[in-house]
Amino acid sequence: MILKHFLLYSENDNGVADVEKNFSFQSRCITSLYEKCFSKFSTENIKQINIFCVKESPKLNLTIVDGFCDVEILYDVRDFFQLDDQQRKEVILEVLKQGIDKVIKLYNWDNRPFDNAYNCVKKASYKNEYVWKKPKSSPNRCLKAEVLINHDLYLCEIYLVVKDKNGNEIVKRLVSTTKPDEIIFSHFLGELNWLSNNEVALFNRPKSKYISVHLKEVLFK
Repeated sequence: MILKHFLLYSENDNGVADVEKNFSFQSRCITSLYEKCFSKFSTENIKQINIFCVKESPKLNLTIVDGFCDVEILYDVRDFFQLDDQQRKEVILEVLKQGIDKVIKLYNWDNRPFDNAYNCVKKASYKNEYVWKKPKSSPNRCLKAEVLINHDLYLCEIYLVVKDKNGNEIVKRLVSTTKPDEIIFSHFLGELNWLSNNEVALFNRPKSKYISVHLKEVLFK
C-alpha cells in the first residue's frame, strides 16, 4: 500500500459542527499541507494514519483495519482552543508528528520522508495555499485562468484568477467560502473552462452551476 493521508481527531469533536469548536476541522489545513509535502511511502498494510487525541490513558497499540491505522496520543484539546491562530497551526503540526512518530517507532520505518514533510510545512510558514489542477489558457492563448485555494483554520476560500501571458494578475474573484474540509469545498471544484476569449467559468462538480468572470466587464467597467 501507499501511505498518503493523515488526519487528526479529538474525542471532543463528536457531534460538534461549529468550526470554531471543532479540532478536526481546524487541523485539516495543516494535515492537508503535510500530505502535499509528503513523498510516496510504501507500507505493508497502511494507507492512512488517523491520530486520536485523548485526555487520558492513550492505547499503546495500533488498530489497523482495511489500511486505516488508528493511533492514540495524549493531548487535551481544551488547551488548543486557548491558543492564537499561529500557535494553533504550530501545535497541530507537533501533535501530528507525535502520532506519526509513534507509528514509525512501532514499525521501525525510515523517518526521513516524515521529517522532510514536517520541515516542508514549516518552510511554507504553515500556509496551505495552492492552485487546483493546471491553469487553462484562453482559446486565443492570450490569457490564463486558474483556481486558487486558501485552506485555513476556520474556512476555505476558493478564487477564480485570470492572468495575462506575462503572469500578471488581471482579476481575482472569490467563488466561495466554505468550511475547511475537502468533502465540503470539493463540491465547487468541477471543471474550469473558457466560454470565449473573454469569459472563463468554474463549474461545480455536478456541472449544474458555474461562476464566471467576463473580462470585458472587468477591464472596461
